[in-house]
This record gives sequence, structure tokens and C-alpha cells, in this order.
Amino acid sequence: MITIKAPDIKEAKALLEKNAKQVPFAMALTLTRMAQLVKKGELDVMQKRFDRPTKTTLNSVFIRPATKAKLESKVWLKDTFSTGIPADKYLQPAVYGGKRSHKRFEKALIARGLMAPNQYAIPNKAFMDQYGNIKGQLALKILSGLGAAETFSGVQANATQSKRSRKKGNADRFFAGDVDGDAGVWERKKIGREVGVRPVFIFTSTPYYKVRVPFFKIADNIIKANYEREFVKAIERALSTAR
Repeated sequence: MITIKAPDIKEAKALLEKNAKQVPFAMALTLTRMAQLVKKGELDVMQKRFDRPTKTTLNSVFIRPATKAKLESKVWLKDTFSTGIPADKYLQPAVYGGKRSHKRFEKALIARGLMAPNQYAIPNKAFMDQYGNIKGQLALKILSGLGAAETFSGVQANATQSKRSRKKGNADRFFAGDVDGDAGVWERKKIGREVGVRPVFIFTSTPYYKVRVPFFKIADNIIKANYEREFVKAIERALSTAR
């Protein structure tokens, strides 16, 4: 028979007190590591469920590490970009579902009275890049031609009757209206001696989206599956580095 006795109570108490100062370090390490795992899990789902996500989208998930002074870590979407719409705005439909908010381009059309407030502009795939976004400066060219660029860019960018502006041809190239029952933004295109039109954007009613990236459920599953293991590893590291 093997009898295992508890160590002397004073000795055990001294050992616990000696290493108690390492607990905040272990907790901060655990929380930070969990944030890193959650971020990886979110990105894995984004890459699978988004069609050719841009680097901007994939770089939008950020973490804030925990510290011994503040025992909490955070994982969320960046709320500021140097240009464009912040990720925590344009990715909301993918996270929460429901209708998406209007883009700056759409807001400019609405402000100019070219599109109804309850409509959205859906682009023609022919004008989209490999990531599903409108190519280059096309949006600004369209708004310039339609006289709605100030609302969009904040600078004097609307087409005028100046020689330089007429040479660009945006006012003649684009128009907003109804063609064969479809409302939208259209491009005039010369085909031989004839001039035809093709849609650049078609106006539709409010689009509703299903949740594509269940951000919070993904995080909960990862935390439940990994927290205990990561805490044990953090405690082991804390004890091994104790002075």
C-alpha cells in the first residue's frame, strides 16, 4: 500500500504565498493567448465564407492583449481606417445579419436625389475588380459626371463645362435613370456608329443578409475548448520563470 500524505501545512502555505505573485502573469498570458486563438478562428471563417476577401478585410480583426494590471483581452473589428468605411461598420451585416448601411457612394446619390433613401446600388460585375469592389476611381468619376461628387469626396470634383472637364467626358458618359424598367446608373458606350447603354449600378430595395461570420459563437466555442489547457500552460510557464 502506498500512502500519500499532505505536506506540512506551513510549508504548503509558504509555497503558495511565494508563487501567488505569478498568478496575475499567468492570467494575463492565458487571456492574451485566448485572444490570439479567437482571432485566428475568426479569420479562418472569413476566408472560407467571404468571396476573395481583401487584405483590408483580413487585417480588420485586431486584439488588445491583457496585462497584469488589466486582466482582460479584447478581439474586435477595427473602427478606423485611413480611408474608406471602418470594418466595424461594413462587416456588421456579416456579423449580425439584417440590412447593411448605405455606402458613401450611395449616400451621395441619395443626397443628390438620384436614388431613393430606401434603395441600394448593386454594381454590375463587369465593373468590379478581383475582390468584388468597383475598379479604381470609377465611383468618383460617376459621381462627378452626375454632379454628386462634392457629397462623396469633400472637394470640388463635379464635372463642369470647362475644356478640361469636357475632355474627361464623365458628364456625357454616365447618367442616372430608368432604362427598360430598371432604375440605376448607366454608361453610354459607343458601338460602331451607334451609342448603346449598359448598367453600372442597378437600384434595388433594401437587401437583407444572413449571418455569415457568427463572431461571438466562434469565440465562445474556441474559449470553451482551449481555456483550461492554456491556463495550465501559463501557470507552468509562470512557475518556471518565478524568481
